[in-house]
Amino acid sequence: MKYSELMVKQVHPLILRSSIIEAELKGVKIGEICEIRGSVYSPKVIARAQVIGFNQHTTVLSLLGNANGLSRECVLHPTGKELVIPVGDFLCGCVIDPAGNITERFTETPETQLSHLCSIQANAPGWQHRRGIYLPLLTGVKALDGLMTCGVGQRVGIFSSAGCGKTTLMHMLIEHIETDIFVIGLIGERGREVTEFMDILRKSGRRKDCVMVCATSDNSSMDRCNAVLVATTIAEYFRDSGKNVVLFIDSITRYARALRDLALSAGESPARRGYPASVFDNLPKILERAGNVEGGSITAFYTILLESDDEGDPIANEIRSILDGHIYLSRELAAQNHYPAIDILNSLSRVATQVCKSDHLNDAAAVRRKLAKIEELKMFIDMGEYKFGENQENDRVVKQRDALNQWLCQSCDEIVDHKEMLSEMSKFAS
Repeated sequence: MKYSELMVKQVHPLILRSSIIEAELKGVKIGEICEIRGSVYSPKVIARAQVIGFNQHTTVLSLLGNANGLSRECVLHPTGKELVIPVGDFLCGCVIDPAGNITERFTETPETQLSHLCSIQANAPGWQHRRGIYLPLLTGVKALDGLMTCGVGQRVGIFSSAGCGKTTLMHMLIEHIETDIFVIGLIGERGREVTEFMDILRKSGRRKDCVMVCATSDNSSMDRCNAVLVATTIAEYFRDSGKNVVLFIDSITRYARALRDLALSAGESPARRGYPASVFDNLPKILERAGNVEGGSITAFYTILLESDDEGDPIANEIRSILDGHIYLSRELAAQNHYPAIDILNSLSRVATQVCKSDHLNDAAAVRRKLAKIEELKMFIDMGEYKFGENQENDRVVKQRDALNQWLCQSCDEIVDHKEMLSEMSKFAS
């Protein structure tokens, strides 16, 4: 068989740094997969690369995987195809790699494995195909369901610096949310964390309803980017099949960093805090793919890593402006063993008014006002300088402080009755 292959251009630093290859390839397009073969005459595929850009007369590609085993004799063979993955109900209970291959099963293989191929590059549904968010999503977490109620089809950001319990909150949501399918994307995590996450999931009664996509921190930037697209594509398949899906991406920040690495390697100039403009162009393209359509929904939770508690990160600011709500986890609350460490006053659901009754909204607003007053008086209370009797309204709030904080705390295995939770919140509001 004769192949029209071109020798890889030997730009040695580019091959060894950032897994980037330049080759004089013509007729290829962005996102196309190229096979890397050992030589012109060898049919054996030893690696694959994906087209990410063009540099004058050369094509810039990023390796899928690592550069081990490549030599000067290697040649590129364009396939003319984008990365496609098999999707179907057989994915339930599976762990998927960034190429869409099943690497492990939590459950037995189903009798039928009907599937079809989907490209991971897809457009978000147009506004005319979307449906509004009018149904509440009960998470089983008192602080969320009571004070910042989420909706089916909402996109929520979990903003947190390291060590504030975002992974624990994700496990709580998986155990308590009633939905058809969970799709979990672990992007750029340490291998140890992925192993621990899987160990917990294997013991969970929800494992048969979960699909996990993993790209650890040692995966290439291209693999980490593709893993987010693979997870979103799987969620879209189940949504288009008429199911309600909950999608977790942990973390979207590492996706943005991987996009940055690829863009800089392709020669793009940095713009905001070292991030090229294409990163901010790609973020809404992936975030907008979640939501409600006729017959199905994707409710998405994206974790965002904060560089510091004052949130000077342009990626965090950009994502916050796109999503439909934000949950901030506080390092101070985590240090006090207050879990989930949700900073109520800095967190908000933008769809709460659409999915909650007026009584619920009024009680939530009253509790928020009390929490704001407690925060205002916090310094005086902690220093022992607060004097009772000067303001009766403040006295009532201060006396409720400990009980309210205790109510907002919740263990991972605590099951919450929604009506009982609303009744308890109403007592705090009065």
